[in-house]
Amino acid sequence: MTATTLRASYSISAPLLQRFNAVVPPGERSRMIEACIEQALLAREQELEGIAAAFMSDPANAEAIADEKLWDVTIGDGLDGTPA
Repeated sequence: MTATTLRASYSISAPLLQRFNAVVPPGERSRMIEACIEQALLAREQELEGIAAAFMSDPANAEAIADEKLWDVTIGDGLDGTPA
């Protein structure tokens, strides 16, 4: 997949955007916003990974984890066109 640039439109409070535009030069704005988005995504992904790790290591979830493993075995059943 090749990297592309997209234009986006988000609603930002006028005072905050005015401060941002006053402090950050035009040539740096997109890169700075991209870095902020990347940082926010990383933080949220780490939070979700922590939740998943906690779930997977909690003995109270053993039955659900075992069910998931049984289900994973059936994912390809019948999809390759050969008789089972």
